[in-house]
Amino acid sequence: MAVVLSQELYIRKEEKTVNTLLSPLPESPSVTDIVSFILNLPIDLHHLQGSGAEGQSGCSIYFARDRRDAGKTVAVAKVFPPSCHSDYEDEVSSHQTLLSLPEPPAAAGVLGWSKCIDDRTGQWAEVIVYQLAPGQALNTMIRDIGRITTVRYILELAQNDEQLRFDVLEGFFASELRLPLTEYKLGEGKTDHEVLCNMIGRRFDQLMSGLVSSVKAVASTLAKLHRIKGEWGDASECVVEKLRDKLRGWVQEIQGPSRDEYMKAIGYERIERLVALVNRAISESRQEGHASLLHGDASSGNFFWEPIRGITMIDYGGLARSMDCQGNPIGPAEMDVAGFYERLRKYSGQFGMKESDIATVQEEFWKAYQAQGVPLSEGIVQLFRTRTQLSRLWSAVSKLKKSCDERHLAQLRAKVEFEWDYFQNIFPEISPPWRVLFVASTSGPGKGGLPLFNQELVRAMSELPNTSVTLFVVKSEDEKTDLATAHGQAKVVSISSGECNPSSLLYHVAKVHQPDEFCLPATDQQGTTAFDLIIGHSRYSSAAATLIRERWYPAAKLALITHTSPLRKSDVAWKWYGETRELGYVEAARLAMLDEKILPKADLAVGVGPALTAEAREREWIGQCSRRRSIQTGPRFHELVPGAHIYESTQSHRQLDGVFRVLLPGRADDPAKGLDDAIYAVQKVATLGNKIVLHVLGVPINEMNSWQNYADQITGTQGLVQFHPFSNDRLTVLRSYRMADLVIMPSTHEGFGMIFTEVAGLGIPILVTQDSGAGQLALDRTRIPVEVGQACVVLDESAYGIKPSPESERVAIWAHRIDHVRRHLDQACKDARALQQVMRGYSWKHAAQALLSAAIESTTDTVQRSNGVIAPMEQSSVPSLSPDVLAAMHRAARTRNRTGAPDPVRAAEVLHSLPEVHPTTTSLEKHVSTALGCPVRLRSMDTTHPQGFSGAVILFAYTEDCNTKNELPVMPTETSQGRVIAVVKLFVHGLDNGITEELSSLEWLLLQAKGEIRIAAPLAVWKMNWENKLAGVVTYEVAQGMSLYQLMMQLGSTPRGAMRDDILAVLKAGVEEVARTLKRLHSFGLQGKSSANYLEWYFSALAQRVETASLYADILRREGLEVDQLASDMKELATHCQEDMTRNPRTAVVHGDAHPGNFFYDQATGQVTMIDTTTLHTSLDENGKPAGALERDISHFVHMMRRTGEQYGMSDKEMELCTTVFMDACLENTAVSMQTVRMLMVCSALSFLNRSAREEAADLGRQVKIVHDLLCFRKK
Repeated sequence: MAVVLSQELYIRKEEKTVNTLLSPLPESPSVTDIVSFILNLPIDLHHLQGSGAEGQSGCSIYFARDRRDAGKTVAVAKVFPPSCHSDYEDEVSSHQTLLSLPEPPAAAGVLGWSKCIDDRTGQWAEVIVYQLAPGQALNTMIRDIGRITTVRYILELAQNDEQLRFDVLEGFFASELRLPLTEYKLGEGKTDHEVLCNMIGRRFDQLMSGLVSSVKAVASTLAKLHRIKGEWGDASECVVEKLRDKLRGWVQEIQGPSRDEYMKAIGYERIERLVALVNRAISESRQEGHASLLHGDASSGNFFWEPIRGITMIDYGGLARSMDCQGNPIGPAEMDVAGFYERLRKYSGQFGMKESDIATVQEEFWKAYQAQGVPLSEGIVQLFRTRTQLSRLWSAVSKLKKSCDERHLAQLRAKVEFEWDYFQNIFPEISPPWRVLFVASTSGPGKGGLPLFNQELVRAMSELPNTSVTLFVVKSEDEKTDLATAHGQAKVVSISSGECNPSSLLYHVAKVHQPDEFCLPATDQQGTTAFDLIIGHSRYSSAAATLIRERWYPAAKLALITHTSPLRKSDVAWKWYGETRELGYVEAARLAMLDEKILPKADLAVGVGPALTAEAREREWIGQCSRRRSIQTGPRFHELVPGAHIYESTQSHRQLDGVFRVLLPGRADDPAKGLDDAIYAVQKVATLGNKIVLHVLGVPINEMNSWQNYADQITGTQGLVQFHPFSNDRLTVLRSYRMADLVIMPSTHEGFGMIFTEVAGLGIPILVTQDSGAGQLALDRTRIPVEVGQACVVLDESAYGIKPSPESERVAIWAHRIDHVRRHLDQACKDARALQQVMRGYSWKHAAQALLSAAIESTTDTVQRSNGVIAPMEQSSVPSLSPDVLAAMHRAARTRNRTGAPDPVRAAEVLHSLPEVHPTTTSLEKHVSTALGCPVRLRSMDTTHPQGFSGAVILFAYTEDCNTKNELPVMPTETSQGRVIAVVKLFVHGLDNGITEELSSLEWLLLQAKGEIRIAAPLAVWKMNWENKLAGVVTYEVAQGMSLYQLMMQLGSTPRGAMRDDILAVLKAGVEEVARTLKRLHSFGLQGKSSANYLEWYFSALAQRVETASLYADILRREGLEVDQLASDMKELATHCQEDMTRNPRTAVVHGDAHPGNFFYDQATGQVTMIDTTTLHTSLDENGKPAGALERDISHFVHMMRRTGEQYGMSDKEMELCTTVFMDACLENTAVSMQTVRMLMVCSALSFLNRSAREEAADLGRQVKIVHDLLCFRKK
């Protein structure tokens, strides 16, 4: 008998094997034989019976039970009859796809497959044998809650019948929940109603908590699949269109053959409303969805939850159907999410769970999925929900029609009413259309950035559903463009400019005239305004828009968009405003004052990108200061991102002549555009013998020759710089972009730079300046992935204000980045395509939607996120900090310097500035209790080891009723007794400036990194005398989860078996998440800056430790280590490290003491919290910029995991698995010098080696082996 066997159990990255679909399949006599052979066990098959047992596909399900172990279920067999052959192929194909994913969600693994005769039907069938999914199906959890709900109902009915309560509950608890009678039995077998209610309530809360945790984990699992993203194309749209056709067919049936029964069930008006709502669902689903891999049958029965392993998927054959024939994801993620959401309610009703309870669970699932950041089309989600609920309503009406039992009619009518109400609630209330008036001095392409911006925004907003847009604009005498056509569905009302200044003309019209003189609607006698929102632009039309609101439409809201920063631009380009520097500054100040006067009158101040939002805040604040306090109001603020047009075409006009073409678009006569810097930078690259040309697009045609002569003169090379005239033709501009290998925006000032979004939409490499709004957007990690954003931003902030010259620092920085793109063009193109994918969520329609939501619906300051979503501005995970903590952190940050070690005098000042606590434990307990808001008792970390490895004293704050044991529980308890609620750390003065370095590190992590790295946040700071020495005291939150050291200890002390495997799986997940956490920390780095100063101490320590080892040469030789060879190897390794630092200079912020004990892994959330961050301070320079080497963290973690793993009893294979997981995650898309990693690991290991040699310890042989292994670590 031949079968296909798979060694795959749970689908995990490190266990991947390659399986292929065999055809023809080997045959076997029966299902029992094939399953028994695969499992190598004597088994009995139990056929799953009952409703839905064969699934939607008609496959038979068997549980394989071990005859030798009391019928314990050990596997599941799925039998596919001939009619289900395609489902069989989908299942196997889906299994292989999951194996190929870099981070697959856990799924029930395939143990083997074959072909045999079905014991039940006698037909040939295909069989797949699966490993048993751990834990419980979510359906089972819902069933248990339904039963508990039933018991609670019984208790209410039997409140006065004690014997009845006892009889019913005894059988229920014993048979279903297997709870001992002693939990609710009192005295002589009697029960007490209150005790029972409390116990049942606790049980209900436990089950609900477990179900909520499980649906949150399902959200994370689905999101993991949905992040495998594809392009939304015809195939994806076809899936949704089929659903629309199905809904149309149902509507036709309801309006036609089934009209009579629906008339009786819900009535004429509801039929009409039903039709309208279905049509609305179809209409609102026309936007693109999220194409990705899918589960395909995301119901609560297909996900199993186990607290340690998390979620395991079953029945994932639909995944294969979510790919096209090339394997590209095409499935609408909305189908999975809406399907799981609605099916929760379907099964809860069958099992007796309350509607209000399942609604809570549904809401938790939806919030958890939204938190995953996968953008969904709400319209398509609504469409799938509509299909599900219309089906339920159809079923309820059909049952009502067929029922002949008068007793059940009332119940069935109530069911129809309930399903109808639920159907209506899918759809949010439709409000009247928002009416928007744009006021613009000019609008349209070819007239500069602002007119193009206005045209795009007006056109996009006019195409939004439920929105009516009017554009009130000045039209020049020579205007040839049809304004109505150019602005989409907006109504255009124009006034002729004549010879007037357009801005002045608008202001005059608003001040003197009435709206009906220009065919604009007027406010009626009841005060009903004709517009809900009026939008103006900076100094060009904001004053007129403000007057129009005050005189014509006083009930309308006013949004003013800031496009420029005159004062900042005048710093670098005063010639733009005046003939002399003085006149330029005066004019810039006058323009800034206009914004200061107008912005305080707005309801919403809008900035185009981050930089101009900050400018709007500053101008508004200054404007408020000049007003009388009695009339101070103030606008809300919104950050808008200009839209990108995504071009799918990959056609390129690049010429294959080996010349690297750089394009600088923009007005060459604008001194802020950085033309001279660009010319010098390209010249610098060319002088190294590289073929490169700079093309400048945007020169007045009559100035072409003079600009060309200027460039040829300063470069001394004709043709190195080539100028092209300004063009109004969009196709010409796009062709220029596509001919470029790289587009640059080296402006010395740029409010935003719409070139960025234009080029990003094309998927072409671009470099922008750090200070521009576009640069700040690209570096915003909440919107653009770190590696993608950093690839397009030149970190030139330190070189602002330097006069352009071939030798300037700014020219050198730009030349380096341009040449880097030239040398790594394939990677640059890959990064550009990744940026293009991000910008799909930032179209003009998204910008318009976000602006409308911020102006009319929001009540807080907002920032535009992907897909038009708005979020509170400056939203972060930074906890609220006390004033004392903030002040102490700021003071500590000022002690940073280039050496990494704070000046002792300034460090002492930080310590002495802290609030003082009386030098007694009782006093400290009182202060900690006050900070926490509840009484606590302080206990030392360990009676034998009260200090951490650094020498700092560690105390745990227990609640008042804590355990008597002086130890921290390994796992959190369910009750509050003995619960640790804070950690107190005392840094004794003179202990390496510990308190100062700790506060400096916390300042950077919480305020500079804005809480992106999870840490145990500081709650309070003090100083106190401790054993006659002054000490700094910090009270922290408790890190959630378990430290990796604790997990390693548990693993080492657990016998081999399933439990040890489970702990290892959790440890590997924690190690992998630590790697991701460190990568996020290290992403705060700088290219081109050397980490030599940071590593200098390690090079010195390496030499000293090798020299120390030579003192024990004889002892070490007996253990197999030749010290002379070691010295030679270390010298060579150090040389290679220094050469690598010179070739690839880079720095990063690092933890500095990244051992497993300093990372806590919370299995429930999958998140890691860092602790003991004192040493991070040394990786910051005097300006708080990165100065460390990321290799320090990687090397230290690997070495300490190896060293402590051996101490705690981990096997070599377990340590190797954890190390592989960690390194694979660290090295993914990250440049790491393995030479430096090896050097730092050996440097650390030599410290322990020398100690063992000095003491002639028993573990010396092990330390020698560690050094040997680390010397060869990851050598190819």
